[in-house]
Parts: sequence; structure tokens; C-alpha cells
Amino acid sequence: MLTPLSEVAWVPFSTVLLASLAATFTDIRSFKIYNVLTIPLLLSGLAYHLWVDGFGGLRDSATGVAVGFAVLILPYLCGAIGAGDVKLLMGFGAWLGVVPTAIIALAGCLLTGLYAAVVLTWRGGLQAVWLNAQLSWLRLHTIGRHLFAEDEGASIQERVADPGQRRNLIPFSVMLAAGLLLVLVLRVVLTSF
Repeated sequence: MLTPLSEVAWVPFSTVLLASLAATFTDIRSFKIYNVLTIPLLLSGLAYHLWVDGFGGLRDSATGVAVGFAVLILPYLCGAIGAGDVKLLMGFGAWLGVVPTAIIALAGCLLTGLYAAVVLTWRGGLQAVWLNAQLSWLRLHTIGRHLFAEDEGASIQERVADPGQRRNLIPFSVMLAAGLLLVLVLRVVLTSF
């Protein structure tokens, strides 16, 4: 079982915090989270928990990886986020396990939605927010068609290259970092009582 916040838990949280800072930096700068960060993060998390907690730790770590993948694969397939975001959350799962990874993902998604609503309201009023919500729902509703049809929308790389669309992109790693900080604060607060 993954260790609660204790004398050993500082290693996973410190590792994920450093990786989150590096991913945030590259994501803000270039809208990319590189494999040179995410793959070692994932593999080292699995290896760490195998070493510290044996095969039970490896199982819990792998389950965290699966949660990270499951939570973000649909937004990735819809073109809302990049593959680096998925791999980053999988790396978080390898180090932190299921519950912290799920909380980080939930907080990241909620913060992204809140940020997007504020930006859309500021730029185009509430009507634009409602229209964007309807378009997002329609895109999710037709996911089956998107999985098997040719890509009709611009890829994230194409949107990054277009200055007009680039300003509408949200580096998701920033929101995951905020979710990670929320988990750390909750753990400190809850363990201090």
C-alpha cells in the first residue's frame, strides 16, 4: 500500500512537485511536456514503490498510473489536451497512487473550467461561455465518430503555431500543479489535527 504522509512520503511528493514545476515551465513556454520528463517519472515511480513496498506497492503504483490514463484519455482523444498531459498525470499516479492522482485530476479539471469560464466571460460575455459549453458537449457526444474518422479539427501543434488560437490554449500542467498543491495542503492540514 502507498505510504501516507510520513517520513517516507516526502520522496514521492517531492519528486512529483519537481516534475510538476518542470512540466509547467515547458508547457507555458512551448505548450509541450516532453517524454524525457514523463517517461522517467512514470518508470521511476513504479520502481520506487516496488523497492519500498514490494509487489503490493507496484500494484498500487500501477493502479495510480491506470487512473491517470483513464481520467485524461477522453480529453486527449477529443483534442482538448496533449499526450504529455496524459503521461504527466500517469507519472503522478505512479508516484502518488489512486486517491491523490484522482484528486489532482479533479482539481486540475475544475480549475481549467473555472479559468476558461473567466477568460471566455472576459473576452466575449456569458453568451460565448454558453456557446462554448454547447460546442464542447456536442464534441463529446460525437466522440465515436471522432475516434474513427479523419481528424477534422486542428491539432494542438497547429493551434500553438497560430498566434490567434495560441492565446486560447490553457497549459493543463499548470492546473495539475495547482491540484498537486491542493493535495499537499489537504494532507498537511488533515494530518495536523
